[in-house]
Amino acid sequence: MKVLFDTNILIDYLLGHVAANRELEQYKDCKISIITKMEILAGTSEDNEETIREFLDNFTIIGLNEEIAEIAISIRKKYKIKLPDAIIWATAKYCNGLLITRNTKDFPIHAPDIKVPYNI
Repeated sequence: MKVLFDTNILIDYLLGHVAANRELEQYKDCKISIITKMEILAGTSEDNEETIREFLDNFTIIGLNEEIAEIAISIRKKYKIKLPDAIIWATAKYCNGLLITRNTKDFPIHAPDIKVPYNI
């Protein structure tokens, strides 16, 4: 199964949440959006940036392209979610993958291509 992880799952993993670790271990070809990479690194101190970059190297990072942009525009119009979230979801759709997130505030959790594996 193709999956794309939302930023909050990676943050949970980095903070040592066991549920996030279990979720990440279930999949082999893990992808993240370039937005997730940017969000993670923007919140990283210089002291641990190298370690975080090494962690992110374990993921296939999907950049923004015209098709993802068009999907994100449609998502944003339909669901009125923030643009970074729309881009992340659009990236999962572009990859024909499942978006794994715990963001129940912004994403429609009953959508067939969204999985909320745990709550904190």
